Amino acid sequence: MIKAALIARRAGLTAAVLALFIIFSYLMFPTGGIDSLIAQVLSRQGLTLSPPVHKTLLPGLAWDDLLLSSEQGPLLSCKRLQVRPLLLPLFIGRAVIYGGATIGKGHLDVRYALNGKAALNLDADGIALADIPFFSSVLGAKAAGNLWSRGTLQRGAKGLSGDLKLEIKQLQFSGVKLGAFPLPDAAGLKTQGMVRVIDGKARLESFTLEGDGIYMRISGDIPSGGNAAMAPLNMSLEIMPKPEFLEKQKLVFMLLAKFMTSPGVYTVPIRGTLLKPLIL
Repeated sequence: MIKAALIARRAGLTAAVLALFIIFSYLMFPTGGIDSLIAQVLSRQGLTLSPPVHKTLLPGLAWDDLLLSSEQGPLLSCKRLQVRPLLLPLFIGRAVIYGGATIGKGHLDVRYALNGKAALNLDADGIALADIPFFSSVLGAKAAGNLWSRGTLQRGAKGLSGDLKLEIKQLQFSGVKLGAFPLPDAAGLKTQGMVRVIDGKARLESFTLEGDGIYMRISGDIPSGGNAAMAPLNMSLEIMPKPEFLEKQKLVFMLLAKFMTSPGVYTVPIRGTLLKPLIL
């Protein structure tokens, strides 16, 4: 009992010292250095972030009315993005960083542990695609629907592994163009899919879109890491329209005719990058 109490005291003292170190470092570290580092990392991918970061009352950093942009225009906007260490897990020897973003009326919450087996926990809900400027600036499209996602990742010897479930409620889009090729307009789509991460590599596993007269399925590798925006895409989109849907948008399907792999089935390769996706 005495030994257990001694171990508990030492763990508590270590956590307290670590918490004080974090708070002291937080008070002394200038935010200008953080802005410069972020700008340097993003500039390698042709990205910019504004406005400057500021400190919060509790140890942490925040951006109000954040805007991530590329040369094509705005990509992502948040009413508020906050990043901070969680102090309570320190008392059991875990270092956990919390990140929370408010996007329109929706939210994205991420907890990432720097040590231990449980690495990441993600929860997102109510994020309206109309509040994400990526779709208009990169795809030239109008998009609507609400994004929901939930999942966890575990840490292994070769990297992170786990699943992230995806759903977009009442998805609709129009005017999507990837390079020289348009995609058919669609509305009222039911969606379901999953991002599977194995040994640090992410893959979109059969994300399905089903609506009146059309069925689509997209899958492929998802670029990740510090160079994700510039990494090459390797994805595939299957489009299976019913005759009446095809007739309504026959010009689009005439342009996609070279990708017909069997009667009524179009298999479209998506290449390029996240910021410049192309159909080749």
